[in-house]
Order: sequence, then C-alpha cells, then structure tokens
Amino acid sequence: MITLGVVLEILIGRNPHWADQIITDVGIDSRIMIPGSMFVALKGESADGHDYVLDAFEHGASFALIDHPVDSKIRVLDCRPGAKDDLDQAVEIPFCLLVDNSLEALQQVAGEWRRKLNIRVIGITGSVGKSTTKELTTTVLKQRYRTLKNPGNLNNEIGLPMTLWRLSEGHQKAVLEMGFYMPGEIKFLCDLAQPQVGVVTTIGTVHAERAGSIEDIARGKAELIQALPPAPEGIAILNYDDELVRAMADQTKARIFYYGLSSEADLWADQVEGLGLEGIKCRLNYRGESIYLKVPLIG
Repeated sequence: MITLGVVLEILIGRNPHWADQIITDVGIDSRIMIPGSMFVALKGESADGHDYVLDAFEHGASFALIDHPVDSKIRVLDCRPGAKDDLDQAVEIPFCLLVDNSLEALQQVAGEWRRKLNIRVIGITGSVGKSTTKELTTTVLKQRYRTLKNPGNLNNEIGLPMTLWRLSEGHQKAVLEMGFYMPGEIKFLCDLAQPQVGVVTTIGTVHAERAGSIEDIARGKAELIQALPPAPEGIAILNYDDELVRAMADQTKARIFYYGLSSEADLWADQVEGLGLEGIKCRLNYRGESIYLKVPLIG
C-alpha cells in the first residue's frame, strides 16, 4: 500500500523518516472514511469537501488533501512549492496536506505511484458492456493473480486516480474501466494508468449529448488503443463485429486480437442460445479448437 512518505516524496520531494504510515484508503465522501485513510477535499457544484474535513477525521481519516485553509484547529502541513514547513519533526495525526489543487495532487500521486509499480494494467472502454467486461476480466484473472479493479463506476478523472492509490507492490494485475465524455479524457486516464492491454467493447450514442457524434465517440474511445505500447508488450483487444472498433487497429502498434461473432475474428462464438434466467450458452472457437460454454449471464 502507498504510505504517507511516498505521497510526500511525490508532492514535495522528501520522504521524512517519521512518515511510514500506510494510507489504508482514499476517498471524497467524509461519511465513509475508514481509520488510516486519506480524505480528498474537492469543491463540487453544490458542496465543498473542505467543509467536511473535520467530519472525515471523526470517521477515522488520518489525513486530508486540501487546497485552501479549513478549521483553524486542524493541523496543516504545507506541501505547496516553496513551502518552509519543518519535516524533521513528526506531525501529529490527523492533519491536512495543503496543496495548490486537491484534484491535481490526487492525480499526480496516482500517476507517479503507478509508475513505481511493476504491474500489468488492462484498460477497458466502450459505450456499453465495459463494466460487465471489467467484472468478468477481474473474476478470471483473480483465479491466478492478485488483481485490483476500480469499484463500481469509478472510471473518471477522480475515480480512476483513487483506484490507483489502492495499488500495492503485491498486486500483479489491474483492471481499469475508463469512461469517456469529452476528447482527451481517456488519453489523460491512460497517462495516469499506463495500460499495456486495451479492450474496446462497442461504439454507440450513449452520452452523445456530451460526447458528440458517434464518430467523435469512436475517436475518444480510440485514445485507449493509441496509448498502448508497441507489440509484444501492448495488446489491443477489439470487437470485430463493430466496424468503428475494428478500424482502431490502424491506430496502434500493439498486437491486435479480435473477438466477436464473426468467424473472421481470432476468438469467436457461435451457437449462442439464451436460457432465460439460467444465462446463456455458446460455442467458443479459437485456432481450430472449440469448447462449449454455459455462463449465468443474462443477455
């Protein structure tokens, strides 16, 4: 797990001898903080997290990232550039870390912590099916590897960094769903997460009122594929049945692996049959071999 010392090293370039406390979790909701966690005070449309720092401490948080002063009774360690706070003396817990921008500090620590770890990251995006794909991928990988996933739909510029804070040296794989609402968003998430594997499910007009045309959405989703390293390290797993997804193969130097219902794909399914509440069954085909599969998934 990430420690306070690592956070301070990333923010101000120093890892004090006393800052060996493990940060047990990170969050933006003061009501669900746990002992030893880091509360990130963000200003939203209707509320400012800085108003809830004391509440976060009362619920067990040991630290808080803030970008402007809060209650005068709360101890503060100034982590802004040029700060003169004495780091030789331990600061009594709980206390705040004062930065220029709480969200940017959350993201900075997430990205640099990720780069310190030797881990294989699988990024997943698409207009529909990405959460299900994330859950299935995680379930399979956990049979052999210590695997982290982003919980729920924490797939944006706040949720994904919080997930990266939860990585530890013991994790071997991370499965990260990546959401898209505007151009450059997935590229930014990839800059933080550094995925070696990218999965794209399908392209549709979900959130079109914010994301734009279906062509705009396809370009945004393709940012995941463009961010992958070249083969053999990088692997792009693309839905062959979706023309817009299939075309993404031209935008990467990663190895291409197609899946779908067409026999032109590398891995393809046929004899698909719905079984109602019992799920579905099908035949999976790969390199001339076939297996029959029944899974308790509806749809």
